[in-house]
Amino acid sequence: MKIKMNDEILNNLYEFWTYIGEKTDKLDENKNYSSISLINSDYPNRVFSVSPKKEIISEIIDLSQKKLLPNIITIPKTNDLENHSQVELLFRQMNMALELKMVEATFEMDENIHQVRSRENAFSFAETASEAFGTRVDGDIIYLISKDASKVRMFNYTKNGEYLGCGIVFFDSNNIAGFHMIGTIPKGRGQGIGTKITEKLIMEAKTNKNEYCVLHASLMGEKIYKKLGFVSFEEIETYQIIERQ
Repeated sequence: MKIKMNDEILNNLYEFWTYIGEKTDKLDENKNYSSISLINSDYPNRVFSVSPKKEIISEIIDLSQKKLLPNIITIPKTNDLENHSQVELLFRQMNMALELKMVEATFEMDENIHQVRSRENAFSFAETASEAFGTRVDGDIIYLISKDASKVRMFNYTKNGEYLGCGIVFFDSNNIAGFHMIGTIPKGRGQGIGTKITEKLIMEAKTNKNEYCVLHASLMGEKIYKKLGFVSFEEIETYQIIERQ
């Protein structure tokens, strides 16, 4: 069950990125890996869903160094990249899941959380996410994927007219709700905003009658999600491919 659940968590992530790639017409897939190549956004500009074969990793690195693939690769922790001279680790995340039938309480919703429903909302989300994660997030992409609420719902956290936090729930084909880009800008940290956004996403998943909700936590955030009932599984890593000199 543990292996199956970890696979489900990864599948939600890969399916979400595939969805974005299809919507932006920037997806490239083959039997060994998928990639999304974007110009104005770092997210989710990367290679993912990678075959564990060693020769495939070498192929990806070579194609990236030739500028034919993105220079970011996300891959389960059991891989051969940790000591590879042509990549550097950017960060690790913990795959986590919550069985929704175990959530009996109804969280009190914070009135500062608002669903993205307009282009203006989408660009505010992108600006908040960019500051929260220190990466470029394209408002046009956020607006594009926000249009179908049956698949994606995204939320801004605003207080006194300021955008302080954000979060996304993605409903995949296996009846699992994936939480993505839950973040708070530096000014909003330490106020429980991330927890409130997560609670909102949990209630969205319950309303949608999903079986599980899943996410990928930073090692610091893992403790917060455990308090909400999430269980840890395996890790996933994101590497940057070093340019050939």
